[in-house]
Amino acid sequence: MYDLLKILLDIWNLIRYGIPNYIERWRFEKFFGSHAISGENVFAVVDPYSHPLPRTGNRYIKHFMNRKPDSPLIGEDNVLGVNVIRVINYVFATFSKYRKITNPIKIITDEEAGKKWNGTFICFGSSDSNIKTYDIEKLSQQSFYKFDFMSNGYRGFIIDNNIFAIKPNQDYGVLLKLKNPYNQEHYLFVCAGLGEWGTSGSACYLFDKWKQLYKRHKGRDFCKIIEVDIGSDESGREVFSSPN
Repeated sequence: MYDLLKILLDIWNLIRYGIPNYIERWRFEKFFGSHAISGENVFAVVDPYSHPLPRTGNRYIKHFMNRKPDSPLIGEDNVLGVNVIRVINYVFATFSKYRKITNPIKIITDEEAGKKWNGTFICFGSSDSNIKTYDIEKLSQQSFYKFDFMSNGYRGFIIDNNIFAIKPNQDYGVLLKLKNPYNQEHYLFVCAGLGEWGTSGSACYLFDKWKQLYKRHKGRDFCKIIEVDIGSDESGREVFSSPN
């Protein structure tokens, strides 16, 4: 009798937990592409940049928060913004739920991404700083938004005749998803801000809301504008979407 009850309990647990887990993993793969869980061709693309001064002179300042005097540094040739640390945390926190720890998502630079198109590419940073974002933005299939200069000389996003420009306390980020035109089983994502908080805020929104985004858009392409309070990625909220 005990063995029968244990078998029935195991079956119930399989139905209660196993099937919903299978469905969630299936949706994750449908949303982020066929390699999202076990494949090799899924990439998070970051945007290093170089200091214009030569290495022979001091190029940076390290602030020691009053612990000791601030110190000038020669520094590295290529650096990443602090917002990239936040972005990578969001990437790993999400993908580690579904991928084996021995096979994490690959973090690569935009230069490494180069002319590669065989895979899902999740790009962080605007076309002013990320080469892969620039390449995606220029695809004929990308007709959702323009990243252009406004009359005041600053950048803004133009989408369906709506203009989104940075405000004193708020940043804007574009969140784009396109089916990869070079390989239909993969996708191209862009999380790009007018400033750093627009980039990390739209990334936070993507990884926090991917389940809702899947239910809403299924396999369709979409583009959203995410409004973010400067200093708070978690404040990101959708203020425009195409399609709705």
